[in-house]
Amino acid sequence: MGVPAFFRWLCARNPKALLEVLENSDESLISNNPDIDNLYLDMNGIIHPCSHPDQGGIPIPVTYDDMFVNVFHYIDRLVDIVRPKELLYMAIDGVAPRAKLNQQRSRRFRAAQEAVRIQKEKERLRDYWRTQGLNSDTLNTYIEKNFDSNQITPGTEFMQKLNIALQYYIYDRMNNNPLFKNILIIFNDSSIPGEGEHKILQFVRDQRKQINYKTVRHCLYGADADLIMLGLSTHEPYFYVIRETIMANDDKQCSICQQKGHFFTDCTKREKVIDDLNTEIKQYNQIQQQHKNKVIQVDFQILQLNLVREFLYYETKDLQTSLKFYDLERIIDDFVFMCFLVGNDFLPHIPCLKITEGGIDCLLIIYKTILSQIGDYLTNCGELNLQQINQFLFHVGLIEDELIKGQEKKKEIIKNRRERNAESKELKVQVPPEFSVLDTPKDVLSKFKSALKDKLTEINQQEIDQAQQAKSSQELKKWKSVSYKQRYYQEKFGIKPQQFSEFQHRIKISYLEALAWTLKYYYQGCVDWGWFYPYHYAPYAQDLINLDQCIYEFSQNTPFKPYQQLLAVLPPQSAQFLPRPYQQLMLESQSPIADFYPTDFVVDLKGKKFAWLGEVVLPFVDADRLIKASNLGVTLSKLEQERDRLGQTLIFSLKKHELFNFQLCHIQVQVEWLPRFPVGSEIKSPIPTMGNIPNNQIISGALLKTIVENDPQFVQNQIRKGTIMPPEFLDEYYINQCELNKRSFGGETVRRIIYQILGIKQVRRQDRQQDDIDQIKKQIKL
Repeated sequence: MGVPAFFRWLCARNPKALLEVLENSDESLISNNPDIDNLYLDMNGIIHPCSHPDQGGIPIPVTYDDMFVNVFHYIDRLVDIVRPKELLYMAIDGVAPRAKLNQQRSRRFRAAQEAVRIQKEKERLRDYWRTQGLNSDTLNTYIEKNFDSNQITPGTEFMQKLNIALQYYIYDRMNNNPLFKNILIIFNDSSIPGEGEHKILQFVRDQRKQINYKTVRHCLYGADADLIMLGLSTHEPYFYVIRETIMANDDKQCSICQQKGHFFTDCTKREKVIDDLNTEIKQYNQIQQQHKNKVIQVDFQILQLNLVREFLYYETKDLQTSLKFYDLERIIDDFVFMCFLVGNDFLPHIPCLKITEGGIDCLLIIYKTILSQIGDYLTNCGELNLQQINQFLFHVGLIEDELIKGQEKKKEIIKNRRERNAESKELKVQVPPEFSVLDTPKDVLSKFKSALKDKLTEINQQEIDQAQQAKSSQELKKWKSVSYKQRYYQEKFGIKPQQFSEFQHRIKISYLEALAWTLKYYYQGCVDWGWFYPYHYAPYAQDLINLDQCIYEFSQNTPFKPYQQLLAVLPPQSAQFLPRPYQQLMLESQSPIADFYPTDFVVDLKGKKFAWLGEVVLPFVDADRLIKASNLGVTLSKLEQERDRLGQTLIFSLKKHELFNFQLCHIQVQVEWLPRFPVGSEIKSPIPTMGNIPNNQIISGALLKTIVENDPQFVQNQIRKGTIMPPEFLDEYYINQCELNKRSFGGETVRRIIYQILGIKQVRRQDRQQDDIDQIKKQIKL
């Protein structure tokens, strides 16, 4: 999930950073998109939509093999778009640290709960459509073939088969597809602990340490917004993030003409249209035709992190006059850290800080205001500077009351509006579906999905409305004399005022540990596999005091084994994905860990805009009890034993690369070549619909380690010496225009609050505003 709304915030603030992907010609190996050396795939972002697609563009699978073929074609499409010159790195999530397992546990329990409701709605809607004269085999197949996405978890039979299928895919493409023949492929599957994106970033960090490392153009695919922060954390000047289109034209709004459909950078009132219209139409038709030939018809966008770096420079360049120690790389690290405070996979956001209500803008303004006063940056190479962070959070606490009041006022306005709408809203009558004799089975299925989505959205909205409903008059009277802080801690934590002092110390230490662990995880790797934040909610910033006097430490330990991890994250409805002896631990009431698997649990929707953001309140798993219970001493089949073992990272290469100096490919690794499929042998296909591979020319090996020789002068949070930086694309005029976009996401509101409370003179480049207006008028005249 990463950081909700962060991608949209970033694109609204800096629209030039976003590139629409261009289709490439099948006749040429040259890409129409940025040149890329290494393409990295966070595979879970591919596996999920390919196994249970919830939108058009991906064929609906029926069997495992169909899902695997979808994954193959999805990778094909990404490679066709990016066309990496040196390396393709594919990483699947393995067993994650405990800090992430808690989130995975919440997601999987909620998914099991949602699956029951969705299935009922599917069947109800199907039955209604039948009364209207429609009975489609395709529709019946879609409804009856339910795929439990919880099996996309390390240690399951599904993942074991997928790991094997992807190795076949690599051999097939490297033997037969020109786009794969001259690159190396590294495959890190689900049998190796760690999240996919973090295994990838560890590889990048290890390569950057090498004495002969040269500038590499990286491109990382994944669906989570925190990939942006991970990319920034590498301090690589050429780093791109590619993902499915998330900022559609309807989501874009121009700050010049105020119309939707484009950003100000594409406004025709500002720029003269140079391209001839007929040429544009011709090019568009060519692209559409190429797109139709693709099996996976999904659109992508590329985020250019070099322009994010530039944007942060312009946001903070005024500090150069007040700081003796201005360093953009340190500022980028601090920005990554500040984004933790608005929430990510490992810790909840501070209550007053929400991206959609100006949370990141708030942090940036405070940061720029106090940096010259606190003597140093907030972080250093993955370590916290506690004295500076203490001062920073103190200033966040100063404006917290006003931010909370603003949020409460906004909630009241929305609540009143919903009540008025509910009173005026007529009872919805189910509208019969509209069919045409020209409708294909695909068209019918698309209409069914659309109707189902509308119904589920309606149900979710009703749940949210119920969660926001006012309490009884007796409860309101009780809470009237209680501060919002007391109400928050009593509602969310069950803490009464007389218990607060001791509780404040505990949660303060826990939240500080969460910040420290997450920062280390981003910059150094996992320092403690067993640590996790032991609460479902965050404290207020005002209560994070005297942090510079706190002490924390982490323990060296090992991750769960795959079956232990499945016991930790799966709900009882998904017990069938474990070997039978382990299933009883989840299903039997006499199990020593039966309390880990409640059949009824709370989903806290209060204050949430969407149902999927609800907080799933589950008991935390006791690792010692789980490990003890999982030591069953039972006999497992050979395949079941393999699913619970640690695997190896594999590297694939053409035969000619066997004695190849990998340094020429910007990769410094040590490999043990494995005689699995000798050159000239036939490789059998694990998928019946796909053929065997004759005359194999690919060799594979185990990647022993990626470090060859460390550079003694290497500094992690700096650009390497000798690096040729990308050209600058942004300028003052563009940045001033971006200032106008700060009305969105509550940025302008929090700016006024902070300036008023901290007594800051609101400059906002006002000395250049008239120049901006003149520039706009000049552009319009063109």
